[in-house]
Amino acid sequence: MKAMTKDKKTKYLILAYSFVIPCLAVLASYIIRGIEPFGGRTLCSMDGFSQYYPMLMNMDEALSKGEVFYSFHGALGFNLWAQSAYYTNSPLWLLVYIIPHEWQIEAIHFLIMVKIGLAGLFFSLRLLRKYENADESKAMKFFPALSTAWALSGYMIAFINQFMWTDIIMLLPLVVLGIEELVKNKRLTPYIVSLFLSIWSCFYLSFMVCIFSVLYFFFLILKEKRANKDRFYHCLRFGASSLTAGAMAAVSLLPVAKALSLTLASEAGFNEGIEIKYTLGKLLMRLLPFQEISLEYGEPNLYCTLIAVVLMLFYFVLGKAPKREKLLYFAFVSFMFVTMCTNIGEYLWHGFHFPNQLPARQSFLVIFLILTIAAEGTQKLDFRKGAAAFLSVVIILGASLSAVYQMISQVWAARVDSLQRYESSMAEFTSLDDEDIFARLAWTDEKKNNYPQQYNYNGICYYSSTMSGDAYEFFQNLGMERYAKNVSTRYNQSDILNALFGIKYILEQDGETITVNENALPPAFLSDSAVKEIDLHSFKAGDEAQRALWHSIVLSDSDFTAQVSELKANGIRLTYFDTDKIKGNITCKEDGVLLTTLPYDGGWRIFIDGREAETAKAAGYLTCTDITKGSHQVEFSYVVPGIKLGAAVSLLGLLAFAVIMNYELGIMNYIKKKVSKRK
Repeated sequence: MKAMTKDKKTKYLILAYSFVIPCLAVLASYIIRGIEPFGGRTLCSMDGFSQYYPMLMNMDEALSKGEVFYSFHGALGFNLWAQSAYYTNSPLWLLVYIIPHEWQIEAIHFLIMVKIGLAGLFFSLRLLRKYENADESKAMKFFPALSTAWALSGYMIAFINQFMWTDIIMLLPLVVLGIEELVKNKRLTPYIVSLFLSIWSCFYLSFMVCIFSVLYFFFLILKEKRANKDRFYHCLRFGASSLTAGAMAAVSLLPVAKALSLTLASEAGFNEGIEIKYTLGKLLMRLLPFQEISLEYGEPNLYCTLIAVVLMLFYFVLGKAPKREKLLYFAFVSFMFVTMCTNIGEYLWHGFHFPNQLPARQSFLVIFLILTIAAEGTQKLDFRKGAAAFLSVVIILGASLSAVYQMISQVWAARVDSLQRYESSMAEFTSLDDEDIFARLAWTDEKKNNYPQQYNYNGICYYSSTMSGDAYEFFQNLGMERYAKNVSTRYNQSDILNALFGIKYILEQDGETITVNENALPPAFLSDSAVKEIDLHSFKAGDEAQRALWHSIVLSDSDFTAQVSELKANGIRLTYFDTDKIKGNITCKEDGVLLTTLPYDGGWRIFIDGREAETAKAAGYLTCTDITKGSHQVEFSYVVPGIKLGAAVSLLGLLAFAVIMNYELGIMNYIKKKVSKRK
């Protein structure tokens, strides 16, 4: 075995330091703050409490049952495939899914620490590749330091509860490294793989990464003098690589894009004048350590150590770099700051809408650019003996101490017993529907947002950025409360809604008493055609809208109990239920409308006696179709909108990627040589 060269040892040490130092800072924070397994607190707080943890538990069950396309654990039903693409697609979550439930919170904490460590490692990997001929002493000192500043930046710590965002912080250095490899060595594969992983893991922030990638690519091909022909071919390579990565992720990308097009956020335009959101003075203050992190509101989280900022400034003033390069870097960083400071920039960076809380979500890109220029400064500045080591230690200490301080004093951490308070009683409650082919459940404690997902029962409460505008307005019109505007609903029970939505089992406020609702209707029944015409927006009060909706459905003027009995008599008798396929028989006493409590999002198809029926939207949200008098076999089938086209595009993307890999790596030639040798 060959002995490892000194150069390789140095590189491995740099990578090891870049991973271990951020991990140790996080570990210290866990121990001091009492984060599981070192105490009774959890980072599943804020959105981690209301969204990520319940969604991870829902996806855990969905994977175990092979039901990953649709879920009835909220809002009467929702597109689980699209929600997962938005929140829980990170391949690293597989660890959470394969271990026992009692260790899942600890696994989440472990993965957060690992992703922060990998963010540092990948940042160093990119620096080592970019400056492969760098002075060994400078690299050994500065690369782990700048990588630590990236992994423990103010942005990462502030939004540590936004679990999906941590993947992008981890992957961004690899995406940028891929662009640099493409421009420098004409290699397409690293960029394609890293961009694909970015899009797949976190659709939302990867939109910003794609914009940044375009800007950084043009920076690279402009900072050096090149022939226009050379730039043109680079553009072709970059465009082909970007399209290939996007195509490979299309099976996830197109469905979530389709789902988001149905949200209320997609309807909001830019209808205001251009305004300055943050002054220069406030932004400069955000570069200081030990700042109060901005969560719901406030200025961008920009801290990445003062020394890194000073190194960036020294690069511009004293660095031995071409003026063209300095000018382009200055224009780049100025553009990032200006667009971060203005409302029009905020609108564009956030996918053509204004975000609800969590300010300047693209500010991680500004931090990355600051550290990138600082790295340029470390290579193009002369340091006196010992200065580089001193500055590196200050960067590591500044980043680590500030991160630990913010983690133990400001980051939201819920109590584990609060998160899992009702585990035992909910286990009994959710097991009630085991004897039913399908039943919905509700809890009188309507303040719980995503408990149907957390405890895996068919419920109404729901909170997700992928919630459709129809869903939000439907429940709002019926008098439901909300936690977050446009993206959540909390179920307020009534006799009408409990019957209409098929709420069979009800858990009382104490979390122990369970009652059975004998008036619960099946998920499809014969209705009057008036339900197709009713407009719930026209009613001022929720109870008024509920009564009007019920009146548009019932076929008699008898009392409530008799009306329920008549609807049941003309309701579907289920013979088979899966989350994306439902079968049953129904006998209708007359022609009418088959009303379902399946949300209308373009995915549900209805087959009556083997023939596909034309579906329509009732009451602004529910799926319905016309049906004739007599006995019928009915089948409901769900196909995620956009998934078929997405799968076809992904297949083409994979084929294109295979061709590119074969061209770059010579895989087929290698195989042919092996085969010929055996012959």
